[in-house]
Amino acid sequence: MLWFRCALVSSKLQGRVAEKIGGNRKLTELVMRDHWLREFTDRGRFPVPIRLTGREVLEEFLPRGPVLYCPIHVGMSDIPLRFLAEHGYPVPVPVADGGRMVGVDRYPVMGMDLAIPAVAAGPHALARVRTLLLQGTSVACLADRDYLDERFNANPMRLASRMRIPLIFPWAKLAKDGVIDCEFRAAPHPYGESEAAMEENLSALRQIRDGILASLGMAEGAERALQPQIGTRETVKETVHSPAA
Repeated sequence: MLWFRCALVSSKLQGRVAEKIGGNRKLTELVMRDHWLREFTDRGRFPVPIRLTGREVLEEFLPRGPVLYCPIHVGMSDIPLRFLAEHGYPVPVPVADGGRMVGVDRYPVMGMDLAIPAVAAGPHALARVRTLLLQGTSVACLADRDYLDERFNANPMRLASRMRIPLIFPWAKLAKDGVIDCEFRAAPHPYGESEAAMEENLSALRQIRDGILASLGMAEGAERALQPQIGTRETVKETVHSPAA
């Protein structure tokens, strides 16, 4: 677990430096933690301690066919992908920035010696997402284009709704005990049956994001208030262990 601990220590130190010069310590720590975990992935496989909430969501929807995962940047978006790959669930094809891809169409899974098929973000990505979903392959597509982007790209979610593909919101955060809490939560209306249902889904995703921003000490205005309880489905928390541990 050396590289994981190194990422925690390095990002914490960088957060303290940012705070001393007037920056946001918690946000800097989160961004740099993601950075170092990706960087250390180049050095080989390493375990990541994960505590799961929402296995029942995966077990409800995945046997039925493909799903669309809609993570957000501030939700440590690579961690749910790592969990799925590590624990034998169907691994979605991520829509990723070309700078994070290996070769033409591969994406390295954080902390694993594994590079999975990926779609490069761009003007033709949505058509590729549609093709993959039609083929029965799940897709993971970030809902926001960058850190602290208040706008969501709802096109992939609307496409999934038209195709009757369920939506799952995954995110993760570092707990005080040094374990990463990873959650999978079904959208309030997984199939987005109407425009009103889709707006409720988008609102739920905004609340997830706003709760994370509030935990980072972000002020009202540029950020939002904490809304911890989203959706109508109960989820179950459990501790899982990395096979690499």
